[in-house]
Amino acid sequence: MKFYGYREDNDSDTPEVLTEVTLVASPTTLRQLAEFLLHTAKLMEEHGTRFGHEHFAPQRRDQPAFIVAREE
Repeated sequence: MKFYGYREDNDSDTPEVLTEVTLVASPTTLRQLAEFLLHTAKLMEEHGTRFGHEHFAPQRRDQPAFIVAREE
């Protein structure tokens, strides 16, 4: 597992490798994220190498994007 991300003050098109991630969320959002991760794991198993990536839909536009991609 690896973490990648963008800083708010960086306009780069290339994400940076992150060594740590802190998730600040409500219990409801954590449950939604857990469901998303379980669903995405099933999609990965079903589609194998054809799986590309999946987006967790934020509830508001000001929330960050959360994307899961298949390990190479």
